[in-house]
Formats: sequence, C-alpha cells, structure tokens
Amino acid sequence: MESALRNDSGRPSVSDDNSDPASRPSRVITEVARPLHRSAVARWCAMLLIATGAEVLVLSPLQAATPKKEIADSDITSAVSGGLMFEEGVFPNDLDVSTSQGIVTLSGSVNNILAKERSLNMAESIRGVRGVIDRIAVMPVSRSDADIRKDIQAALRQDPATESYRVAVSVQNAVATLTGSVGSYTEKQLVARIAKSVKGTKDVRNDVAINYLAQRTDSEIAADVKARILWDIWINGDMVKVDVFGGKVTLTGVVGSAIAKSRASDDGWVNGVASVDGSGIRVDPWAYNDTRRKLKYAIKPDSDIKQAVLAAFRLDPRVAAFAPEVTVEGGEVVLGGIVGNLKAKSSAEQDAKNTVGVVGVDSLLKVRPNGQATDAEMKAQLKAVIFWDPLLDGSTISADVISRVAYLSGTAGSLFQKAEAQDVAFRTKGVVMVINHLSVNPEFSVTYYDWPDSYPYVSPDADQLSYYTSGMFGARLYMTDERIKKNIESGFFWSPFVHSDEIKVAVDGGVATLTGTVGTWIGWGEADRDARRSGAVGVVNRIKVKNGGWWW
Repeated sequence: MESALRNDSGRPSVSDDNSDPASRPSRVITEVARPLHRSAVARWCAMLLIATGAEVLVLSPLQAATPKKEIADSDITSAVSGGLMFEEGVFPNDLDVSTSQGIVTLSGSVNNILAKERSLNMAESIRGVRGVIDRIAVMPVSRSDADIRKDIQAALRQDPATESYRVAVSVQNAVATLTGSVGSYTEKQLVARIAKSVKGTKDVRNDVAINYLAQRTDSEIAADVKARILWDIWINGDMVKVDVFGGKVTLTGVVGSAIAKSRASDDGWVNGVASVDGSGIRVDPWAYNDTRRKLKYAIKPDSDIKQAVLAAFRLDPRVAAFAPEVTVEGGEVVLGGIVGNLKAKSSAEQDAKNTVGVVGVDSLLKVRPNGQATDAEMKAQLKAVIFWDPLLDGSTISADVISRVAYLSGTAGSLFQKAEAQDVAFRTKGVVMVINHLSVNPEFSVTYYDWPDSYPYVSPDADQLSYYTSGMFGARLYMTDERIKKNIESGFFWSPFVHSDEIKVAVDGGVATLTGTVGTWIGWGEADRDARRSGAVGVVNRIKVKNGGWWW
C-alpha cells in the first residue's frame, strides 16, 4: 500500500489507483455523538500523560513569551500517539507515529477503512501538524468478495440519500470498485463512504463520474468557492486565495492546522469544478492570530447567514432534495419544513452549526418518509447495517421497529458506539424516531504510571466521561483541582480551535467551570470536551457563542 501526504486535496490516497480526489476519505461524521467533532481526545489523552508523570509534553515552554516558537517534533509525536490511544473506533496497538518538520507519518495496520480515516483525521487535528503521511494498511475481517459486493449494493439501495444513484459495484480481493455517475462531488464522496462502511472492505476505488447538470464559468465557480471557504467555521477564510482556470481550482494562502487545510480543499469542490489543488496552502499554527483578533467580532448580517446556510444545504446530498426553510434572527437559526428521513434532519442541523455567525440552531423540521416500508422491513434493514458496520464490532445490539420508531437495546463498548448505532438508525428509511436504550460497557481499562486501577466512568445522567481510581474504599477522584485545571489548559493548547486567553477555567472539588466567549460551535465543543476528558468529575460550561465571532 502506497503512502500519501494529506497536503494536496486534503485527502489521503491509499494507492496509486486511488488518485481521484473523491475516492479519498470523506468527512461524514456522527452528528449525534460529536456535533463539532474533531478528535479532542487527542489533546486530553496527551495531557493525562503529563498528569501521571510520563515525560510526554511540557506545556510551559510552548506557551512562553514567544508564542510563535516552533513546536518540537517530539512533542507532536507524543500528542498524536497519546490521542491514538483513546481515539474511539481505533485500536492503536498496531499503529506507529513519527514526525519530521511537523509532518506526521502514521504506519501500521487497522481492521477497517473507517478506523484508518479516524486515525488520520485525529493526527490532522493536533496543533503544529503541517501534514500527515498515510502508511496505514487495512487488514479487515475475511469475507468473500461476493458477500462484500452484495452488502455494498444493499447499503447503497437502503440509504435514503443514495437509493436513486446509478452506481455499479465490483469487488476483487476485498477491494471495491465503484462506477457510474452522480451529480456532484459530495454525492461521489457519500457513495464511497457507504462502501467503506461495509465490513470486510479493504479499499475503495471510486471511479464514479461527476456529471454536472449545467456548465459554469470560472468566475461563478470562484465566487462559490470563496463564499464557501469564508462561511466555513473550520477555516479563517480571509487567508485563503482562490483562483480558477478552466474549471480547475487552485488554493493558496495560510491556515492554522492540517485539518483546516483538508477542509479548504473539500470546500473547493463546488458544482462545475473539474479538480482542486490545495498544495499551495501553508499550515502555520500561529499565522492567523493577528487576523483572528481583528476579525473575530465582525458581525455577520442575518440575511447573509441565511444565504450561507441555504448554500450549504444545496451542497449536502442528504439535505438538498428537501430544501428546508431557514430564518435567522440575531445569529439564531430556525429550521422549518419537511424532510424525508432523520439523517437529513440531523445533517441540516449540523450544516447550520458549521456556518460562521450561527450562535444557535432551533430545528422545527418534521420527518415524513416517502414510501410505505413496513416495520418488519425497516427492522431487517437496521439489523443488516448494524451487522455491516465495522465500527460496531464488539457491541451486542438488538434492534426493533414499532410504528416507525426504532428501539435500540443491548450493550455498546463505548459512548462512541452508542452514538454510531443511533446514527445507523437515523439512516434507516422510514424511521421517524430513535429510542436508544443501549448501555455502555467500557471496552478497556486505562492504566498509567502512578495511576493504578483506573477505569472510565460514564455518568448515567449526562453521558459524560470522567476518570476515577478504584481502591478498597470504592471509587475516588485521583487528581487534585490544580492538576485538573492544568490538564484542561494543556488540552486547550493542543487544539487549533481553542484559545486559552478567551476561556477561563476554575476547578473546585473536581468540578470544572468554564467561562468566556468563543465565536463558533467548534470552539465551544472542543473546550467542553477537553474539560470533560481532563479528570474532572463534572463540567459546568458557561462559555457563550458570540454573534459575529470569527472562526472560534
């Protein structure tokens, strides 16, 4: 398997035959579990290593009076290695990490394509990482090519967004090849993502063609790409330059993280685009600070926010067909109208949250499925997808559908698996509601030097993850308030989306309280996760998302 640096279109190619940008890993995420997901686990794991005496990271020199000091490769390696230890859906024992001049190389093996993509995404989310070289081999469970092909075909037919796509599937030696045509790059990405979700698939060659409905001029394409980048909360769009010639998009400029670079390349794929070259984007963890401070309170008019949200809907294959209604007042988005499935509803909500200037989303969307699927048919489809999904391996999940309501029961190995199962139910045609009664049975114990007999504890009230040590007198908190505070602040440092000068941390009796103001839901979500994974017994999040905040 060939290596690939995620610095061109922002996606790794796992072989020379996989050079098509749309065959590269998609950014589809589980909105239920991680509304603003990008691997905050990486940061909190690294900071827990600090707390327990392992000589992994030293934060103070990195936050000294000269904040633009280069981050050491050894520190980046430690942060990525620590993150892999706790990245949900990834088993890190067979993965190795090395770093040279900010370029991280991941090697080793995983048992499914989605685990590989999560590993690469996690590495990109660490501050200081300028690119990621993919040398991860996928070693899936052994299944016949005929079974893999049959299940991919069924998965494409059953997914409400792809059921009408004209896509053919062939499988040889567990490598799936997709052919046919779709109407957009995002549709092509979605097809590949579904194929990768079928157990036993080793690789996916996405040869699906994009047939745009209409020709577009370079100026029209450039305007759309610029707007999309400017309104994407993952990127400081003012620092990315867009050029288009003959339908080919070239991006240059500076972003603050490898994951922002990947995101910018994704944003380049608007309707009419023939190719996207993001190799001219430079990653500099400190370059955007001055611009951020200048622009962070540039108020976005409600009318502009509305148009940006509607534009995001038009590019989302799960939402575009339903055209939800959008109203905006003071940065608060209200979604109305009718969609055909639960996944379209959650995707619309996430698209709105991913838009600059949005401070809250109130969804009044109604789910009214087309078709007349019976409860028995929906149950059979749901059980099949649960079986196919490699991210649910090790779980014991029972599913039933009664009056179009899906019920999940049994045991999941983690909160991540619980949310993944719920997302599977959301994607089941005909289901209008999901009742998730899965209990979480943590699949591993955490043991560090000087931190014996520790285990993760999930609060039954809020599904929050905290860490305790057990002893003869029962569970007790191990870390001091000061140590928890330092862990949280350390996590803030390693996230490219959180800035400690905007958030204040106080810890009393193991309970962390966060106050301050951020500009988007990414900053809010990342700060919240870093706090909850710091060893705190509870978190009071009083961070506000400010209308007009730029990027954070």
